[in-house]
Amino acid sequence: MCGRYTLHTEKEALAERFDFDPAALAGLAPHYNVAPTQNVVTVRARDGGRAASLMRWGLVPWWATALGGQPLMINARIEGIADKPAFKEPFREKRCLILADGFYEWQAAGRPAKRKIPHLIALASGEPFAMAGIWSRWRPKDQLDLEPLFSCAIITTDANPAVRPLHDRMPVILPREAESYWLDPALDGDVEALLAVLTPVTADKLRTHPVSSRVNSVNNDDPTLLQPDKDDPQLGFL
Repeated sequence: MCGRYTLHTEKEALAERFDFDPAALAGLAPHYNVAPTQNVVTVRARDGGRAASLMRWGLVPWWATALGGQPLMINARIEGIADKPAFKEPFREKRCLILADGFYEWQAAGRPAKRKIPHLIALASGEPFAMAGIWSRWRPKDQLDLEPLFSCAIITTDANPAVRPLHDRMPVILPREAESYWLDPALDGDVEALLAVLTPVTADKLRTHPVSSRVNSVNNDDPTLLQPDKDDPQLGFL
């Protein structure tokens, strides 16, 4: 699962790294606690190149009768993604990169610790990365004059050894060389080729460390979240 993540890399650096026009993200602010239903940065193939845009995190299928009329689909498991009604069409035809520079998971509580301890997982290099995503375009069927809602979900896979002590699932972090492949319209409908891309990043590419319990609240969004609570007695149990 991926339920919170970070994106505080400057938009100009993101644009250079992921090859898009930064003007599309005017006013983008750094975020240290990205949460479901918020607008997130995505990159799609467009007109032979790439385009960035903001989408609501939580996929709303095109056929949904109402916003909020179905469970909030922030993640799409690889298992069954090619067949599940909400995911099969986006998987085949509406793929995107969802940009991040870290994601959070909570280590299960166990004696003598009494509560879950949040951890940040990021690339050991410190670079931003692309999570494999799918997107959808939706609007009420009786209000076709309204602006459509663009929404997305992060694809998840089995956790690698670096993440497994925290959670059994993790987002698919695409290797740089696989990003264009994932976006390539020439692969639309090629289920086997697309599934082959969706493998866990190797454990040696990641680093993890405990962070502030303030990340538990979506109302907190500042750089101090990236550091552990110095006075937290539970850190001695890790």
